[in-house]
Amino acid sequence: MSGATVEQEHRADDGNSSVGFRSYNTKKTLAEGLLDIGLLVANATQLKTLLCLGSAAEYYYPNLVFISLSVTLQIVTGALLLVLGGIEGKHLEERRNVNRLNNVIVGFVFAITVINVFVAAFGIKMTEN
Repeated sequence: MSGATVEQEHRADDGNSSVGFRSYNTKKTLAEGLLDIGLLVANATQLKTLLCLGSAAEYYYPNLVFISLSVTLQIVTGALLLVLGGIEGKHLEERRNVNRLNNVIVGFVFAITVINVFVAAFGIKMTEN
């Protein structure tokens, strides 16, 4: 069922098309934000561990770059989620902007996921010297 279909069905129910759709988007945005916080905490812990181990850690520089990039993208995504949550989307142009911003956020979340796969693949462990 597409978003347009849901919106049309809701409009047929009570004439206010944005309430149900807006509620869904608000809950989805909140869930994304909470997941982003969990991943941010995990990345901060990984970064702390990596910095404590220093350059003696295996794959120190790739991990440092990937974790730093992930944390940066998470902060940007969090800020974009705050902006998205504050947009009403009552007019057609606002709805288009909301859709574009939502697509950008989805792209950032995908990039964060891919980066964290590389962080997990490289792992953080001491070299045997």
